[in-house]
Amino acid sequence: MNLLFLSHRLPFPPNKGDKIRSHALFTHLAARHTVHLGCFIDEVEDFSYANAVSAMAASCKFIPLTKTRKLLRSALAFLNNSSITAEVYQDAEMQQWVDTILQKEKIDCAVVFSSSMAPYLLAGKYLAPRHVVFDMVDLDSDKWLQYSKTDGLATSWIYRREATKLLKVERAAAEKFALTYLVSPYEVQCLSRLAPESAERIKPLSNGVNLNYFSSGAFASPFPQDVTPIVMTGRMDYWPNVEGALWFANVVLPLVKRKVPNARFYVVGGQPVSALRKISSVDIEVTGEVSDVRPYIAAARVVVAPLRIARGVQNKVLEALAMRVPVVATEEASRGLAVIGGRDLWVANSAEDFASAVVDAERSIERDVIAANGRAYVEKNHNWNELLATLDTVLKDLNVSSGRQQQTVMQCL
Repeated sequence: MNLLFLSHRLPFPPNKGDKIRSHALFTHLAARHTVHLGCFIDEVEDFSYANAVSAMAASCKFIPLTKTRKLLRSALAFLNNSSITAEVYQDAEMQQWVDTILQKEKIDCAVVFSSSMAPYLLAGKYLAPRHVVFDMVDLDSDKWLQYSKTDGLATSWIYRREATKLLKVERAAAEKFALTYLVSPYEVQCLSRLAPESAERIKPLSNGVNLNYFSSGAFASPFPQDVTPIVMTGRMDYWPNVEGALWFANVVLPLVKRKVPNARFYVVGGQPVSALRKISSVDIEVTGEVSDVRPYIAAARVVVAPLRIARGVQNKVLEALAMRVPVVATEEASRGLAVIGGRDLWVANSAEDFASAVVDAERSIERDVIAANGRAYVEKNHNWNELLATLDTVLKDLNVSSGRQQQTVMQCL
């Protein structure tokens, strides 16, 4: 098939949440079809991967997205009474490229990754929206609503406004496009409740894990021998990760240390904000970017996901489960998965319960059994090839439908 793939970020490398998913989708489709890729590049280092991505696609359109441009487009959203998210990613040059590709390349179907790219195809000028598969991933509008409950009055108003404006975009896309994917049944339920007119065409498509890469093995420990390492991974300029790490460090860790005096908290991930760098101490290490996260996971006594603001599936949880390491997560960080607390991992929310679960995960005689169950769960439910076979079937059906419509039109002529 001849496909158009639109993404708000370069789908390479798979080094953080949304890019892990977009990379999996793009590489899967590029190996099976002719793919034309349009995306933005918002990090300078990602330009070094542009040639590798271009080699996999029939054509590409890369547009830089600087911080200055983001700020200017965000301000424009207020003048245009539109969503900040949608406004930031609207670009006349990208729209022209999309229109040209649709006209010249006889595109069979399109895959749109993230709600910020949906407006490029909503008008249906050169491709009927019913030939578009929309991967919304998470219900981002609700994430903004969550943000509004945790910040000051001025920013809370901005976040609530964005939640309302973005939901309109999400609902419009779900209503017009052939199928909308979300990363978990929970996300599907949330959007279906808010967009009941589209509920029948909103489906779950979970994230997968590279099971060969994330597996238990012989990794050299990066930790001193006299500490009990408790590890959190993730991008550390992402507010839900920052908030969760600070909560664990300031509130939960002191409770853990009453039972595990040599416990040390390792915050492992790139771009740590200043609030995180400031908490470094004898009991807390903020590593910054590491070349390979696996040794930190493999040598951890416990991996924690203390997120209190979360949407979708947390890749950090899947990766730790895949490596057979005991995991303690909040309900928010685990509800996107079909895991069972006490069987596949530990689930706790209050500071006292979370600390108790960490101690249990570190000392319990069942820790190895539960860790093995976590690996088995991932193997059964999060294999990328099996998950994306669903997408293959959907695209095939859309292409057949498109062919039938064209044949009907020719017969009428």
